[in-house]
Amino acid sequence: MKVDRKAAEKSLKKKGFRRDVSGDHVYFFHVFNGKETGIKTYVSHSAKYRDIGPDNLKSMMRQLRLQTVHEARDLLECPMTADEYNNLLRKLGHLMVEKTEY
Repeated sequence: MKVDRKAAEKSLKKKGFRRDVSGDHVYFFHVFNGKETGIKTYVSHSAKYRDIGPDNLKSMMRQLRLQTVHEARDLLECPMTADEYNNLLRKLGHLMVEKTEY
């Protein structure tokens, strides 16, 4: 139940996450409508960590505010789109959409 680290990083960038390299980790900050949402995760960029193992996947699941490892895998391996992820966050109450008045 491993996920390729490079593929996961590429997937997160495609889905609206901003990448930031800091020290031993690469951080990904979720951006929605041009603003950071407070949802973030990180991965090690050490050459010895080519895959994201089951324990780290569970941690990322919680950091990404998902409920199951399956959802995390879908987000990181691309079956889940950015819109689907944002809708799921909305449904779970982690993402509020500002209403605009006309």
